[in-house]
Amino acid sequence: MRARQQPLGVNRRLRVAAPPARRHDEQRPTNPLRLGILGCANIARQFARDVAPSRLVRIAAVASRDAAKAAAFAAEFGIARTHGSYDALLADGELDAVYIPLPNSLHAQWAVRAAQHGRHVLCEKPLAMNLAEARAMFDAARQHGVMLLEAYPWWFQPQTAALLGLLQGGAIGTVRLVQATFGFTLRDPAGTNIRSIAASLAAARCSMPAATR
Repeated sequence: MRARQQPLGVNRRLRVAAPPARRHDEQRPTNPLRLGILGCANIARQFARDVAPSRLVRIAAVASRDAAKAAAFAAEFGIARTHGSYDALLADGELDAVYIPLPNSLHAQWAVRAAQHGRHVLCEKPLAMNLAEARAMFDAARQHGVMLLEAYPWWFQPQTAALLGLLQGGAIGTVRLVQATFGFTLRDPAGTNIRSIAASLAAARCSMPAATR
């Protein structure tokens, strides 16, 4: 159990580096980033809730293929504008960026379209279904001069800054191999979450005799 109290190879007396402090003369944006949300999925609701206190980001619009759903979402989170289609939101000239919480199979399509409209893109995990989609997404972002970012929060968390500080300071020597995993518990007793449906279909397909596939 004692081994868990410190990272492997790090001296007990080594102090974890704090995240870099913001300089007093560092410029903050004078205007918040104007963000549009493509879709009203449950994860979009969590996103809207957590972004609300920020002074750096303002959710300015939300879109759904169901205009009534977009209106209800906007009313709940105090969003000024709604759109009855994803294309209409991308055409909204009062947006700087979009957040994409759509089903995984739609990430590439709408990230590329957003880039073509000159919008920065924050895309939910996983970024793409395969390498070809990911390349197409980054190619579009480079071509149109926008940022494409996968929505992993760890890059901006204090423990990540501390870890980078340790590594850059040579706390464990030269890094030769990194192994990592990512997962979460999906509680979905009703089986209505899109991830559960996809997993059920995949399991059913695997259990089918080869001749019937």
